[in-house]
Amino acid sequence: MRQGLPSGTSFLVSFARGLGVDEQPVDALAPELLPPWLGRIAAAPGRLGSAAALYRGAFRAGTLGLVDHAVLRTRAIDLHLEAALRTGVPQLVILGAGLDARAWRIPALQSTVVFEVDHPSTQRYKQNRMGRRAPPTDIRYVAVDFEKERFSEALEHAGFRHSAPSIWIWEGVTMYLPIGAVHEAMSQITALTTEGSTVALTYRVPGVLPWGLVGRAAIPILFAVAGEPLKATLDQASLASVLGSGWELVYDDDARGWRELTGSTARPSRTFLSERLAVVKRRH
Repeated sequence: MRQGLPSGTSFLVSFARGLGVDEQPVDALAPELLPPWLGRIAAAPGRLGSAAALYRGAFRAGTLGLVDHAVLRTRAIDLHLEAALRTGVPQLVILGAGLDARAWRIPALQSTVVFEVDHPSTQRYKQNRMGRRAPPTDIRYVAVDFEKERFSEALEHAGFRHSAPSIWIWEGVTMYLPIGAVHEAMSQITALTTEGSTVALTYRVPGVLPWGLVGRAAIPILFAVAGEPLKATLDQASLASVLGSGWELVYDDDARGWRELTGSTARPSRTFLSERLAVVKRRH
């Protein structure tokens, strides 16, 4: 994360959500959360008429499928979130919220308390970009420097209730953390949650990168040069270790499965098939 700004990847993901892959909106608020010049680029298809598909196609190809991947990931998580909300879960926690606009754009969250946990600088930027827009639900910004503070304590101070079921979204974060930090975060989640709670988290599996040896060597270098080095990977055994006892895995798939789940016109990109979405439920 650059000083005073969200991470570069959060800008890219928000741009992808705002641009979309077709006329079906993914996140109409995304352009407002971006720097103005980038927001105008993301929102341009709405002004281009019949040329919009060609415009989107150029960005979909130029980002090596990132736009499609972000759209599929967002829609897949949204579906799991909406299913959990139908059970009456009263609180949502978004870890590493970045420029996530779910609290603003998903009507089913209107009676839910939403805790957005992220670095203070990121939250200041986001709140400034939202300006005077009235929040549609009870949004509580929980400022945490993850390198220095435990988010569990900050959530408790913000009014998180241990005794009530909760939904957690941990999207696009674990791969940038050391594996020990992933274990520690999941331990905090487990300590805070009760039966009936749900966690939707994405993670990176080892060895699934495009372009063979070149990709396995070059892609981590590119992320490191961008200031966001890839760190933790999880296979089936290490994912189970991170989750610990008391959690049941109910969904685990990559972008090919997300497309089938959502019916989206977005196309899974081989470049990003190393990322999977796992959804787990607390049983006891």
